[in-house]
Amino acid sequence: MVYRRDAIDRTHVGAPHQVDLWRISSTPALSPPDVESMIGVLVEAVLPNAQWRAVPAVHPYTTNGLQIDVRVGEEWLELAECGMVAPHLFADAGLDPKQWSGLALGMGLDRALMLRKGIPDIRLLRARDERIGSQMLNLEPWQPVSLLPPIRRDISIVVPRSFDDEILGDKVRQALAERMDDLESVELLDLTAYEELPTAAKERLEIKPGQANALIRVTLRPIERTLTALEANLIRDDIYTALHQGQVMELIAS
Repeated sequence: MVYRRDAIDRTHVGAPHQVDLWRISSTPALSPPDVESMIGVLVEAVLPNAQWRAVPAVHPYTTNGLQIDVRVGEEWLELAECGMVAPHLFADAGLDPKQWSGLALGMGLDRALMLRKGIPDIRLLRARDERIGSQMLNLEPWQPVSLLPPIRRDISIVVPRSFDDEILGDKVRQALAERMDDLESVELLDLTAYEELPTAAKERLEIKPGQANALIRVTLRPIERTLTALEANLIRDDIYTALHQGQVMELIAS
């Protein structure tokens, strides 16, 4: 299990199970075509007959790095990342990078199982409902289980101009802690820099140069129970307090 900064939505989880695959040779024989061959073998094993693509990606542990995406319906979803083992890893291990070669790949097992079974929400993998857990014992296609209706809250906050989806996801996870299972997704709908805001908005938000106004959409939908309006508002306020860096606070729970 690994812990990382990431977006919060139906295909991401902050603490995924990851498998790392390494193929190491004591000769310089391995090359980028071997990476492509490895991808084909992996995708066929995990998602038989799936359409896939490999796009350039930068990793600290590879050269010629690639991100492996698979086609799911009308969208491409990331399955794994890979590349040639970076020379400095061999050197750090006391091996001659000119003599040794290797392939490296990392894949999230949660995402792989989700895609293989056609599960619509990654949180279902860890649900305690017996109707859900019994389906995780095999690779048969997912049979839908009734989900409760969502509760949405839109939040306008003042944040640093460098704010993005990953920072958003990281801070929300810290703020909610054990209540994360109540959260289906958090979306960054819009980010408007100080210079682009009208004067009235600047005055209302008391925003400063170097900051931005972010519009965040919080979708709450526990898998096994229904939230009250007060519970939803308290979660909204906790997210707001954790993210907002403006002088004016707008809390709604009572």
